[in-house]
Amino acid sequence: MAALATGLLVSPAWGQHAAGEHMASTAREVSIGFSSLQPERLDIITGETVQWTNDSARVHTVTADDESFDSGRFGASQTFRRRFETAGEVPYHCRLHPSIKGVTAVHELLLDTPALAAASNTAFPLTGRANAALPAGTAVSIEADTGTGFTAVGATTVGPDGAFSARLSVPTGGSYRAVAGGVASPPVELLVLDRQISLHAKRAGGKTVLSTRVTPAAQGGRVVLQLYLPERFGWWPVQGATLDARSAATFQVRTRRRLRARVRLTLSDGATTLATSRTLRVGATPRPRRRGA
Repeated sequence: MAALATGLLVSPAWGQHAAGEHMASTAREVSIGFSSLQPERLDIITGETVQWTNDSARVHTVTADDESFDSGRFGASQTFRRRFETAGEVPYHCRLHPSIKGVTAVHELLLDTPALAAASNTAFPLTGRANAALPAGTAVSIEADTGTGFTAVGATTVGPDGAFSARLSVPTGGSYRAVAGGVASPPVELLVLDRQISLHAKRAGGKTVLSTRVTPAAQGGRVVLQLYLPERFGWWPVQGATLDARSAATFQVRTRRRLRARVRLTLSDGATTLATSRTLRVGATPRPRRRGA
């Protein structure tokens, strides 16, 4: 949306070798560095494949502690894949560098850890996935524990691809889990924060520079600039940005009109709103009319 027919211009803000099984399906990724793994613990569901990539100059191995599998030595940019069919935790290490240790935790049902905190009493999506033993249409209950034990707070069903989602109005934070077919996912923690968004504008060289900051900090969160366009009868998103290490972002707007602007903190979908800034005017300041004109 860099240009609109209304005269508004917005400046933008923002070869492999397999050492093990070759699997065509999408794999869950683990990066092996010089002396560490990212992530050290990976939660997957049964039937999924994990791919380890050597992102260092060292030679490494991926070796199960119980010796149920061993990648053999593989070098820089090379990969090793393994499919996990049985639920349980599988610790592993590098035979050449024993301090490099990790765990693959295999589950029948998983609830994804939310990337951002929710806003109080605002619809918030929780997502997850189920293994093949829980086919499409299987009922999924979402349960919350805020200090008195788990109770059902929402419901959904497994989709054709094994994924599921539910939108909940969350009054307070706590532990959440999914339950389906007599199986419960490991709980995830959901924070609820009332965030504030500051928004300031200044004119610079024929454009308006908008500076925004979110508190408490939400580094990596998505913010969306919206303008109120009368000819479209409402607020329209015109630009998105990612909050930096200071939980801040900057937008630049060029327009021949005076328009209202605001910024919203959203989930990665750009639509689920977590907080909204005050409204400011952007664009050229109208010149005072001369007497007699």
